[in-house]
Amino acid sequence: MADKTTLDKIYSYLMEGEEVFGFIEHMAVKDPARRIEYIGANKDYAPVSMNMATHEMNYGSWGSFPVLKANRPWMVRYDGVPDYELCETDYTKRADGETASDVADLSYAGGAYSWLMKIYKEEYVVGTDRVVHFSLRKINDSFLPVGFVDASGNTLEGVWLPMFYGYHDMDGKMRSISGTQPTVGVNLAEQRMAFTNAGIRHAFLGGSIVNTVTDLLYLFAKTTNLQAAYGAGNSLGFHSKAKHYGVLANAVVGGGRFYSSSDGKSLNKILHSIVLGSYQLWQRDPYVILDAGKLYVSPNNSLTRAYEDTGIVFKRPGGHYPHLARVVKDFGKVMVEPYGGSPVTGYCDSIYLHTCGFKIGLRFGACSQGPACGLSTLNFSGNAFDALWNIGASDLLEPPVGVSI
Repeated sequence: MADKTTLDKIYSYLMEGEEVFGFIEHMAVKDPARRIEYIGANKDYAPVSMNMATHEMNYGSWGSFPVLKANRPWMVRYDGVPDYELCETDYTKRADGETASDVADLSYAGGAYSWLMKIYKEEYVVGTDRVVHFSLRKINDSFLPVGFVDASGNTLEGVWLPMFYGYHDMDGKMRSISGTQPTVGVNLAEQRMAFTNAGIRHAFLGGSIVNTVTDLLYLFAKTTNLQAAYGAGNSLGFHSKAKHYGVLANAVVGGGRFYSSSDGKSLNKILHSIVLGSYQLWQRDPYVILDAGKLYVSPNNSLTRAYEDTGIVFKRPGGHYPHLARVVKDFGKVMVEPYGGSPVTGYCDSIYLHTCGFKIGLRFGACSQGPACGLSTLNFSGNAFDALWNIGASDLLEPPVGVSI
């Protein structure tokens, strides 16, 4: 049951005529199916559910939710301006379902992305409860566009999520294009240059927007076990004798905005993105760094000196399954000690820590990680000069200020 402070806030928002959607994450409750309590306008909603055999999503009460309705696939120019919409169930076609698209055309001056519209979030911790409120409007100063602010401090109308894993083309540009093999074996400097070559609106998929997406997925499914809710992806696909060690090429996957399976060896997608759903390659995230166990974050995807000291210090090295988190303003949740979860309890996602030296975050997992993968998974074993077969990066494309669909 929601605490009095939370109920009072919800009541005041509803009296003001504002629709507030949200949940309380009871972090002391380790069973993922009981951790999430619906509050606000969705108090009596039915969550989404995926049929892993047919790969079809039942949207429950969420079918008309504006963020989901606006989440559509597009071909987008390098400058972040949308070109044309793709067919939601077959990206090889344009929205009319007949005209061929450029989804696999490397000569196209841009790439394939899905639109995630801006939503405001209020987030705080009371005791062992993490409270998350979402609103389509900025109700007050505690509602923030977490993940929708660029490095210059501009609030964006949304962001473009990469539909495919990052590929470096012959011109050294970072691309989101089907039919390519995700680029691995390059270091942070080379990855950063690929984003720069693509244009000033291109950034690493990581940081605060991943936290917001993850919380939206908790909200829709009413559980923190996102692998069970949205599929296991290619988290078990590693094969030592395979050409790419089991990392699958970028491909058009059937279905709509979600496609899920439980075999652990398939490309899955979340919000039209196989990067969010497949867990087959660590995604380098330089917006979260660990320096001698101290956590620093860059909330607005800046790679300058704008990193914030979170005040969080990790003391226990090694791999862990957390069940507790703290909230960092403008950034979102960060999993913290002590660790009382498992692959199927708490967050069901892992954190791996090197508490000595300077480490750069790796997200989501890789095809050799199995159940340790997930949207909240963070690995702090990586260095900037690491260039390994299982580390890639993908392209978060920020539209120009004021551009929407």
